[in-house]
Amino acid sequence: GSSQRLQELERRLAEESKSWLESREQAQSDEERAEIAAAFPRDDLVPELESIASAERGSDAAARAWLACLRIGALLDERELYTRALERLVADHVASNRMAGLVLDLVYGAPSWSAEPAAAALRTILAVHPNKDVQAGVLAELALLVGLDESFGAAGRAEAEALLARIEKEFGGAGEFMGTDGKEFAAGARHEIAHLRVGMQAPDFEVADQDGVRFELSDYRGRVVLLDFWGFV
Repeated sequence: GSSQRLQELERRLAEESKSWLESREQAQSDEERAEIAAAFPRDDLVPELESIASAERGSDAAARAWLACLRIGALLDERELYTRALERLVADHVASNRMAGLVLDLVYGAPSWSAEPAAAALRTILAVHPNKDVQAGVLAELALLVGLDESFGAAGRAEAEALLARIEKEFGGAGEFMGTDGKEFAAGARHEIAHLRVGMQAPDFEVADQDGVRFELSDYRGRVVLLDFWGFV
């Protein structure tokens, strides 16, 4: 049946995506990257996923199928597919608990051009979804999206502040916000929005390198610096 076929398509998508991303990372030229993009089995997956979504409209299976389409659209930077899947998810499944997964997909690994439709979708989910945990996730991700993405400008930062104030009011010292409570998350997000947006001068700090030698970030001012933070939870 369609349920078993959907599971097979989801499994194949996960496998193909992993190997495809690994191949793309190893590509040495634009030509190689173009060949790898063309090799993704998009036409084997999308028509079947959309067929299931259409036949099972409004069901959990349809939500899963559209989520898979959205992920393919993001992976291949295919705006039309991404937008169509997002529209159907918001129109038909906005109160579904599948929205928790959509919230993360709209922010992490999303195409750079998707910020506006992602924010619109998050606002709709926030207004409609009955689950407080889902609402908390939307409040946090929407605040970071509109607060940090320069395309939203000062209006986005004002919206972010209103969302963070709502987190403090509704969750305070409770809730689960990326490993912190509501109050701690709001404070950290405010600092990030005020001081760590793309294009801003990085704040100076002092740390020890892997050999124990201490250095300050400002020691490298004027040079390209790659910071790799790892080993944290």
